[in-house]
Amino acid sequence: MINTSIGLIGVAKQTAKGTPAAAPAYVHGLTGGKTFNLERNVASADVSCGVRAGTDSYVESVVPGVDFDTYGYADVIPLYLYAAMGNIASAAASGGYDHTITLGDLLPYLTFWGRIGSEFSRVDSCKVDEIEMEFEGNAPLSFGITAVGLAATLGLSGFPGAADPSCFDGYFVPTGGTFLIDTLGDTPLAAPVTAGSLTLANSCTADPLAGQVTPGDVEEGKLTVSGSVTVKPEDMALYRKMVTGAAAGTALTGQMVYGSFEWTFKHSKNADCTLKISASRVPFTADYPDVDPNGGAAEMEFSFDNVGVESAGGSPITIVAHNAVESY
Repeated sequence: MINTSIGLIGVAKQTAKGTPAAAPAYVHGLTGGKTFNLERNVASADVSCGVRAGTDSYVESVVPGVDFDTYGYADVIPLYLYAAMGNIASAAASGGYDHTITLGDLLPYLTFWGRIGSEFSRVDSCKVDEIEMEFEGNAPLSFGITAVGLAATLGLSGFPGAADPSCFDGYFVPTGGTFLIDTLGDTPLAAPVTAGSLTLANSCTADPLAGQVTPGDVEEGKLTVSGSVTVKPEDMALYRKMVTGAAAGTALTGQMVYGSFEWTFKHSKNADCTLKISASRVPFTADYPDVDPNGGAAEMEFSFDNVGVESAGGSPITIVAHNAVESY
């Protein structure tokens, strides 16, 4: 029997493509998903051969990876965000280290180890295809990680090395955090935010070369930043700014109006750990609230898609994580 309540992921950054890390730098728990994922495409070798049936099939491609859900563990989440964005700068700050994560040209390769029950696996030379982050109320910050790799090994005896799981050290939470938003301008203000989401998608492709079924490389595409912020507004100011282009506007505008947001999350056990996510060129959109005969406060979801940059050296979002890790 494979006990699905026993699951772990180990991860480490590789020095280069095709050079798996020797052991996990971080090991952490899961809230769901797959510790090993395989896209295996099989096709028929169609031929008319005097019978009313096929004669053969072949494997077109085999692409390994991982696709799992987890909480926001302070030590490993900056690595995943760096692997999705492409650039990180680390510096000592306030008794720990600040890690500033921004847009970069190339994504690093990761090695993943997975465990479900007593089954262990490893996927090499992975790039993060997508990260989905969500928060609501005071529930732990949750992350979905999808990565695509080049090679895999099944039937391992366990994880190499001696990294302790992060499961017992706490995680990032909304409790005590700050949540700012404005639909006009780059200086967000405090608002009654109830939930939010953020997706970083890299549109990775992993195509096999002639003569091999596994990919020759994992190639990243354009980074797409999308998500939403749900607010219980006191008035229609946020909506009015978005559709008129002015705080006191009365006429609808056809010009694009950019807003901003900033979310700061605290840690459930370590007050020195924080996670701040901000963006200043956000193309918000939202629906006008519906009337409800049963009453209650209106909620408005301000969603955004494909956040851009204002200059060649810009980043659609900036993430600053503070923890005890010196560098990634």
